[in-house]
Amino acid sequence: MIKLHTQFNKPLFVILLMAMPLITLAQTQKSPADYEFVASVNGSPISKGLLEFNLKGAISQGQKDSPQLRQAVKEELINRELIAQAAIKEGLEKNIDLTDQVVQLKQTLLLQAYLEDHFKKEPITDAKLREEYEKQKKLMGDNSTAVQYKVSQIILPSESEALGVIVRLQKGESFSKLAKETSIDNASKEQGGSVGWILPQQILRPIADVMVNLPKGSISNSPIQVQGGWVIIKLEDKRTMKVPTFEEAKNQLRQAVVQQYLAESIKRLRESAKIVQ
Repeated sequence: MIKLHTQFNKPLFVILLMAMPLITLAQTQKSPADYEFVASVNGSPISKGLLEFNLKGAISQGQKDSPQLRQAVKEELINRELIAQAAIKEGLEKNIDLTDQVVQLKQTLLLQAYLEDHFKKEPITDAKLREEYEKQKKLMGDNSTAVQYKVSQIILPSESEALGVIVRLQKGESFSKLAKETSIDNASKEQGGSVGWILPQQILRPIADVMVNLPKGSISNSPIQVQGGWVIIKLEDKRTMKVPTFEEAKNQLRQAVVQQYLAESIKRLRESAKIVQ
């Protein structure tokens, strides 16, 4: 189920166990920043630690640390707290399965911590990236007619939720808007679900089979089941593939190395685990 080769492009984050962004994580133990507050909303404090955590996430997405960014992140946290308080006041908290969502968030953070710890001990060198680059070039061969697809995605935790989003899309709601509102894939939702240009070999087979048969601009009319969720895709565009230079491909090559390590780790752990289904 896990694809090992990104072939110079950002992979679809179609399951939780795909490549995860290597950002510095908040420590499980409390730090002094967790007891320093940058704002309060109706008496509820917003900690400096929460601000720093969200700031690191923004920086990992390519934004530059600045007073303006810090203020924007703070304002976003204030807005979230206002909405959260309004939702609690309306009794909406009882409709959310917080226990399961906390478990999923914990798993995601631990997965990121697992990757971060490994690559602190074994940094990804230029030599390693060059090795991956040559391997990917060999895999692609000299086929200049290969087609790349520009794809956006929405990932939902259940089929019923995915079907509900499809109905909303069919009624004319914006794919980008719904991705930001509903997708559980944090890596793409902030970009309105966009994952950029990809090759069919880069993604899970069920998604690739749908993608290559979609007309440009269309949306999959039924959710695609993968391990960890249900995927809705939109084909934004397609083009003949252009092989990037090593420098152009560095970020994607880094993701490929991370993804390969993760896949190897999962294989090793599954072989030694007792799994009952």
